[in-house]
Amino acid sequence: MNLKKLTYPIPKKGVALLSVLIILLTIGLIGATLAVSLLAVDVSSRTIADDAKALYLAEAGIAQAVKTMRTQAKEGADVKQTIGPISLGEGTYRVEINYAYSIITSVGNVGNVEKRVQLHYKPL
Repeated sequence: MNLKKLTYPIPKKGVALLSVLIILLTIGLIGATLAVSLLAVDVSSRTIADDAKALYLAEAGIAQAVKTMRTQAKEGADVKQTIGPISLGEGTYRVEINYAYSIITSVGNVGNVEKRVQLHYKPL
C-alpha cells in the first residue's frame, strides 16, 4: 500500500506584514502606557509641591499671628481675632487667634490643597 502524504500549500504572502503590524501595535501600547505613567507622576509631584507650599503658608500665618499679638496686645481685646485671607506667593492663608483658649489656628491654601497648623501658647 502506497500512502501519499497530503500537503496543502501554506500561503506566505502577508506574513511579514502581519508581523510588522503586531510589532507596531506592541510598541504603541508600550508608548501609551509610558505616557500615562509620566502624566500620573507629573500630577503627583504637583500635589506634593502644593502640599508643601500650603504648609509653609500656614506657618507664615502663625508668624503673622505672633507678630500681631506682640504689637497689638492689650487688655480687654476681643476673644477671637481673624486675620486674612492674605495672599502670598501662589496661595493664601488665614489666621484665627482665640485669646480665651490661647490657640492660634492658621490655614494655608494652594490650589485645592489646604494645610492647617494649630499652636497652643501660654499667655504671659
